[in-house]
Amino acid sequence: MDQYQNLCRIAGKTWGINKNIRRLLYKTVIERTLCHGAAAWGHNMTSRLQKKLDSIQRLFLLYITGADRTTPTAALQVVTALQPLHLQIQQEATYDRIARARSSCNFFTVLFSPTDYESKSSGIHIHPPNFLLQNQFSFAENHIDSGAKDIYTDGFKTDEGTGSAYCILENNGIITLWQGKLDRSNSVFQAEILAIRMAIEAASSLHRPIKIWTDSFSSLLAILNPKSHHSMVREIQTLLLSHKHIHLRWLKAHVGYLGNECAYQLDKEAITKGDPFFLPKPLSFLKSEIKSAALSIWQDNWDNGETGCSTHDIVPRVSNKPLGWNREEIMFVTGHGPFPSYPHTFIASIFEHMTTARAKKKEIQFTMPQNVRLRSPDISNSNSVT
Repeated sequence: MDQYQNLCRIAGKTWGINKNIRRLLYKTVIERTLCHGAAAWGHNMTSRLQKKLDSIQRLFLLYITGADRTTPTAALQVVTALQPLHLQIQQEATYDRIARARSSCNFFTVLFSPTDYESKSSGIHIHPPNFLLQNQFSFAENHIDSGAKDIYTDGFKTDEGTGSAYCILENNGIITLWQGKLDRSNSVFQAEILAIRMAIEAASSLHRPIKIWTDSFSSLLAILNPKSHHSMVREIQTLLLSHKHIHLRWLKAHVGYLGNECAYQLDKEAITKGDPFFLPKPLSFLKSEIKSAALSIWQDNWDNGETGCSTHDIVPRVSNKPLGWNREEIMFVTGHGPFPSYPHTFIASIFEHMTTARAKKKEIQFTMPQNVRLRSPDISNSNSVT
């Protein structure tokens, strides 16, 4: 808070930058700082801590939007597409416990098990001087359909599922093929890596130089990375080092190469016809599941909240995409701004409190400067009381 106040004192409340950059600074600096060590303290939060985090976040929401200082925090969160801070922290705490600590964890009512997701391998499994794979790789696009025996791999993903396949071609005809049907939650990268691994296993028994062609540039880069934490990538690295006759090559996709087109058709068919193959879900899918659960909880809080009703009528659904409203539009939608009806609500509550106090024969004294004139809640014209 001291840093924020000092910066505002030096550069003004907007720091001379637009609201999109202010929001980006919040996400990349402020939120990262507040989420530090979330796995240790951010899982089971008390309501008091949640309110404290809301009050901290509110300061930056006002800074980003320039809205009236009485604007409800819930409305500002929806307008800026910034989830409540306690939800964001709980998301990160849940992810760290599952992905890093490898322990089961609840995110509110949703239970996540680490056995359903990939685990990251640690350390270096091959001594650097022994990591000699460069001579078995080529990224130069020098492919020619010569009829020689080659292996082609590919991976494919749709809403229906994920497919992985390889085929061995000789004299422009398929002599061997494999098709694997993965779960819909598995990624294209997993499908590509699996196809390469299965192709290497098939090529290891040939005992003659053979090329494995793939259009996945990222897969080849991952295999060439000696510090990769992906378990299947590490398996491929070990296999390649023990089978020097196998060479991996990159080729451009969908430019008419026969082997590549055959592998593409096979992995599309594998989604429905392939042999079922289980792979743990990628950690990226875990993140998306936690985000989806958090969005659902945020939506429930927004629907049942006691503040921001006028904003809810216009924006009933929460989203992670900001609305892009300017300061005046936010004031208009939230109803908090320099409007005649806005101070009326405050004066009405004061007079209601005074009436209740008189009924209980209690004295309430309101002190204000003599030059302040308050609009009477019972009069809709310009009459005022002091």
